[in-house]
Amino acid sequence: MMIDAITTMAPIAKAGRVRALGTSGQKRAAVLPEVPTISQAGVKGYETTIWIGIMAANGTPKPVIDRLNAEITKITSRPDVKKTWNEQGAEPMRMASAEFEKFLNGDIAKWAKVVKVAGIRAD
Repeated sequence: MMIDAITTMAPIAKAGRVRALGTSGQKRAAVLPEVPTISQAGVKGYETTIWIGIMAANGTPKPVIDRLNAEITKITSRPDVKKTWNEQGAEPMRMASAEFEKFLNGDIAKWAKVVKVAGIRAD
């Protein structure tokens, strides 16, 4: 069994080289609509996604952050970028900096709970 990014595994699953048992997002992946989410497949409440975020050094002026966010949003909204990402199964999560901070803190809290419940310790 293997867990990997949909962008890596979708082409391999479509080619029949592996069998996809589930996807880990909240909804089915557009590139593999026949594959249920892991939650739909029986592990209720399971949801996780691979995400990439861009962060700036602490103290970066807000106008700089806002400009970077605006330029990145422009790029990820371009039809050619959207087409390429859609073909790969990637979905942009465009957020303002405050929204991203909230998302990031929520993800940290989720994984902190997993670590605690599982009794995971750093050696």
